[in-house]
Amino acid sequence: MLMFRERDPRPLGAIVLVWLVATVVFVLNINNIVGALGQQYTAEIGEAAGIKQGDPVMVSGLKVGRVRAVELGGEGVLVEFTITNDDIRLGSESTARVGVATVLGDRALIVESHGSGSLAEGATIPIERTTSPYDVSEALADLTTETGQIDVNQVTKALDAVSATLETSGPELRTAIDGMGRISQTIASRDESLRSLLGHADEFAGILADRSRDITGLVRAGNLIFAELLERRQDIEQLLTNVTRMATQLTGLVDDNRDTLRPTLVELNRVIDILRANKTNVAKAIRGLSAYATGLGEVVSSGPFFAAYLQNLAAGNLFPPALQPAGGQR
Repeated sequence: MLMFRERDPRPLGAIVLVWLVATVVFVLNINNIVGALGQQYTAEIGEAAGIKQGDPVMVSGLKVGRVRAVELGGEGVLVEFTITNDDIRLGSESTARVGVATVLGDRALIVESHGSGSLAEGATIPIERTTSPYDVSEALADLTTETGQIDVNQVTKALDAVSATLETSGPELRTAIDGMGRISQTIASRDESLRSLLGHADEFAGILADRSRDITGLVRAGNLIFAELLERRQDIEQLLTNVTRMATQLTGLVDDNRDTLRPTLVELNRVIDILRANKTNVAKAIRGLSAYATGLGEVVSSGPFFAAYLQNLAAGNLFPPALQPAGGQR
């Protein structure tokens, strides 16, 4: 039997390469694969209004599918979508519209079921039964453009002319016209401020449009964090319960051994007080022991014998012969 390193690596490499290619193809076409599993329909809408491939399809507030493709066709835009929920049944007069799914402007295709019959699979919802929303940023841009084209001087002159024409009218009407004249003068004096305000509104709308993806990603990340916290809520609750039980057990242990622990702690405090009072003496003893250990090492370092020196003893040659060691050795 051949060892693994002795085998030809080319078949294994070919298998791994085929597996990688199949995985990449599957990931790139996952929307089409999932879409092919559900019921497919088409909606003809006057304008795309920001709807794109992959946006959700909602029925009665629930996500039931995805948008497969958006392309030009018919009298507007053809939106192909798939409903993957088998429990959803669309009526023969069903309607569709492009709605806003989140406050950040994400789009969704909202389908409403109408009619007594059933919408056949693959059918197209005609443009008469579809609507598209008006974009807020586009509305602000149109407002800025339209107000920028107003000739304030002409409006002021027109109001002044009306005021002069109606000077001969009654006092009540004259007062009203005077008020309109003052309003026109106020508008004229604040023309630059109004233009600046509308310009900033247009810039603000543009910034929101440019940052919509970042804000959407931030909100989605927050949703993931909250979802993870919700999933871990039971574990956190169990941890807190166990900590509470442990605290209860420790409290009971202390209460049960209070009479035993109290004398022990009292004696321990006394020992600590004695050591603290003799701190200087202990330090001196440790330094003295260091010198003693060094001297003792020099004494016994000669092997099985040790050297000693005794003072005030007579010399060996002064002892009588009877007290000298055997063999005449001293």
